[in-house]
Amino acid sequence: MNNKNEKKRRITGKSLMRSAGLFAILAGILYICIQFIHPEDHISSVSTSLWVFIACTTSIMSLFSLIGITGIYTRQAEEADLLGLIGFILFSLFWLISMNYSFNEAFVLPLLTTDAPKFVEGIVGIFGGTTSTVNLGIFPLLAPIAGILYSLGGLLFGIATFRARIFPRMAGALLSFAAVVTFAAAVIPHPFDRILAIPMGLALIWLGYALWSERRRISAD
Repeated sequence: MNNKNEKKRRITGKSLMRSAGLFAILAGILYICIQFIHPEDHISSVSTSLWVFIACTTSIMSLFSLIGITGIYTRQAEEADLLGLIGFILFSLFWLISMNYSFNEAFVLPLLTTDAPKFVEGIVGIFGGTTSTVNLGIFPLLAPIAGILYSLGGLLFGIATFRARIFPRMAGALLSFAAVVTFAAAVIPHPFDRILAIPMGLALIWLGYALWSERRRISAD
């Protein structure tokens, strides 16, 4: 009886972990879709309902990504070794920063468009390469840090996934490629550089589906 209960708990735990694959799939879909409907990074967009909607959706997408990669890492933690852990931590920090940044875009910046328009212009212009004339605090420093976490974390996590052989190896390779290809943003003008997010979205969908399909097989058994 005890063995049966332990087996049931073990299967339930694995099923819950692998359900994180669904969050990774949703995160990948949202990440891709957001790029095509994101409003112009200009102060005139900040007070619009579309801006708030996209910012809220981006925050949710970042949360889903965090849950998804946690499940992906947990499934291959032993095989991914230290490289996987480092990549997971760095990549997770990026999504945490992204989630908080999007929260501010949705609920803080729209309130400042009248009282502090220069500040708002500076914040929304960070990723477009606009130089601000006012003090933006930590935000200009946070942007390149987030970029490093995204590129390096995604690269290492993808390599670890490729080496672990738990998920399709090409999915891990795609994740690494998606992280590194963002460096092309240095030569692709904004907002056309948003297209560089598509490979990452596809990688999340692929890995998420691999994790989710394992959950389905367990449930069927």
